[in-house]
Amino acid sequence: MTKFGTLKTKILHNLTEAYIAGDKKEVKEILQLIKENNEFKELYLFYEEIENMYIEDKKLAEAYVKNVETLLKDKTKSISKFCKTLDKKLGGENLVEVELYKNLDLLTEDDSLKNVDKKMLGRGKLVEHLTTKKELVESTHEFTKNENLLHVVLTHEFNSKFENSLTEDEKKELKKLVSITSDELINEFGVLKEEIVSKINCLITEEENDEIKGKLTTALTEANRMPPTKYNYYKLQQLKNGL
Repeated sequence: MTKFGTLKTKILHNLTEAYIAGDKKEVKEILQLIKENNEFKELYLFYEEIENMYIEDKKLAEAYVKNVETLLKDKTKSISKFCKTLDKKLGGENLVEVELYKNLDLLTEDDSLKNVDKKMLGRGKLVEHLTTKKELVESTHEFTKNENLLHVVLTHEFNSKFENSLTEDEKKELKKLVSITSDELINEFGVLKEEIVSKINCLITEEENDEIKGKLTTALTEANRMPPTKYNYYKLQQLKNGL
């Protein structure tokens, strides 16, 4: 059976590639398929929302995972035929797995002696994810939320976003984000962050205006707190360009 998390990653990849190429026909074909199935949309949005979900109490988080497991099994079984059709449409390109999606996908599997250990580990990692506070950063750029592109689509905002085309430099940056591997992201993110922190520290030392110095200090704090995600890498690129 096609794993939902894998399919979700493919959807984002294909939509972003089509966006970059200006291929509105491809975008509309994918979206038309997605909009036909409300259960699929509901599950997609759940995978999106759990990324930033936080439950302080560990016992509540464990209970949440236990209850979600049954719902995920039922939901994925009900849309399995639709997922196969969509997966065929998207093609078979191999993409880097998202750890959170991989663990959610484990919950959708039927219990067996072959997967009991993997499922126990997956549940534990999901509880760990839920009980970890997330750094939520609001986007100030029209298309910096590329990792949540389909969420925009499903909330009926994509058409206006699509019409406001990116510059060639922005398209190149976005294309790089789509294809970058996890290891490359971590390495390049670290280099970029170090460069920006050094630059901001120099600017703070040289700046005499208290208001500007305060804004630079805020930007420095935000940059230091950013974990290495594609969204944050793009944010740092924008910050670098604005310094």
